[in-house]
Parts: sequence; C-alpha cells; structure tokens
Amino acid sequence: MKFLIIVFLFSFIFGCAPSEKAKNTIPYKYRTENQVEAQCKAQIEKNKNSKARVSSDSGNFLLGAMMAMQEDWACDPYK
Repeated sequence: MKFLIIVFLFSFIFGCAPSEKAKNTIPYKYRTENQVEAQCKAQIEKNKNSKARVSSDSGNFLLGAMMAMQEDWACDPYK
C-alpha cells in the first residue's frame, strides 16, 4: 500500500512540474495585439457587469476567482 502511495505522489509531483518546452516566449504568437486588446477589454467589461462578488459566499468567491483568471488569460499576449 505504501508503494502505491509513493508512486502516486511521485507521479503527481513530477507530472505537474512545469516544462520549459511548453512555455511560450514569443508575445503575440497566437493572437495579434489588436485581438489581445479587444478580448481583454471585453473580458473586463464582462467582469464589471457580473453580479458575482468575491466577499459574499463561497460560490461567488469561486466564480469571482475564475473570472479573474479569465481576465488574466484574455490580457496575456503569450497565450
């Protein structure tokens, strides 16, 4: 049983380790600068109009955190 736990832990730890090959170092490789700006502005407006607030309860907290992640992804020129 200990062996299975050790194998699971090692596979989880090393499976989730960031790979240098997967990191994009070229900005605007997949989207143009105009596309990034447009998607960023659209996501910011969507978040402003949302009724989810981070401080109200656990469901809205998670929804607010997800929306913040979406905004980060939309405004990232490397994605």
